[in-house]
Amino acid sequence: MSQKDIEGWIASQQQSMVDQLMHLSAINSGTGNLEGLATVCDEYYKAFAPLSDSIEVLESKSVQRVNHLGQAISETYGNIISCVKREDAPIQILLVGHMDTVFPKEHHFQSPRIVDESRIHGPGVADMKGGILVMLNALRAFERVQTSDQLGWRVILNADEETGSHGSAELLRFAAKSAHAGLIYEPALADGTLVGARKGSGNFTLTVHGRAAHAGREISKGRNAILLMAEAAQTLVSLADVKRGITVNISRVTGGTVFNVVPDQAVCQFNIRCETTADQESLAAKLAEIVQEFNQREGYSAELSGSFSRPPKVITTANKLLMDWVVECASAIDVEVKFKNTGGCCDGNNLAAAGLPNVDTLGVLGAHIHTDKEYMLTESLSERTKLSFLLLDKLSREGEQIISANTGKS
Repeated sequence: MSQKDIEGWIASQQQSMVDQLMHLSAINSGTGNLEGLATVCDEYYKAFAPLSDSIEVLESKSVQRVNHLGQAISETYGNIISCVKREDAPIQILLVGHMDTVFPKEHHFQSPRIVDESRIHGPGVADMKGGILVMLNALRAFERVQTSDQLGWRVILNADEETGSHGSAELLRFAAKSAHAGLIYEPALADGTLVGARKGSGNFTLTVHGRAAHAGREISKGRNAILLMAEAAQTLVSLADVKRGITVNISRVTGGTVFNVVPDQAVCQFNIRCETTADQESLAAKLAEIVQEFNQREGYSAELSGSFSRPPKVITTANKLLMDWVVECASAIDVEVKFKNTGGCCDGNNLAAAGLPNVDTLGVLGAHIHTDKEYMLTESLSERTKLSFLLLDKLSREGEQIISANTGKS
């Protein structure tokens, strides 16, 4: 088949992709909705199985963390789909997507609707149920025409990306080590812009313990944990440095019980983002110093949990080459693609940290993700499928250049 023929085939799948997207969006798959995730997992399994040499459903690892009440809990995530094609081919591509959304099953935003010919509004339509359909149909198109057996691929669809991929991070690292390039199907921006470099991110929980006392009779004997936490929050915010790209977001604070008791516990959850691993190391040291200083206060103690779980994604020589190829392939279908850096994180951070050059916004065009106004541009389903097909085709023919450019990969 010629390029024109395969582009025609992709265009013929447009309505089918729209129908599938409407069906998938109507299934709630919030990260904590294990039943809903099992349902969409089954849908994706049936879709990817005919393309794969092997396919399996794997359990995510459970993770221990401290919640907003200062309690240690075990967090369980949905299953992971892993499928493989031509695992012995000389060029190996890792394609990654996530089945979960940010909308819990109790959320009011549950149903998709077709706004008009150009736009679909619904939970996960852009982030990233539409993106997974782009991945699926690009692979279907590639398998219709490939004959050289030069390129093999592995697909990983996890179920915990929206909360940091803690349960799937180990599998992603393992898969990245045996691949040569990564393609991730987060949504592009509504104007078609893709993301280049990304900041790294860490989520933390600071718990401060004070001393309870009667607020009237013995207030002087108490040690108010909320007051110390207020100081802590200001100290944490002071770590931000706009010029260096360091941001600190105090996201949630809880503490206290009733009006007449000095609160003996307060909990603060916060996020820090920065552009370099050196800054992450420096900030981790500063956080340890803050906790140590609070532990020296009479009548108080402090504990910090969490970590920088997503390193910054920097653009290496190999990554720049892969990005250039995306621009070239887009130009072949008369689409202009540009890249911009962002403070957001995704599994592209994880793959880059494992040494894998990747482009992580190959999904549909859309906007307002993570809100009840989320939408995607309908025509981008077939447009971005064509783009990914061309990129896979180029990787199958010239992928050795990516391997050579990435000689520093460990």
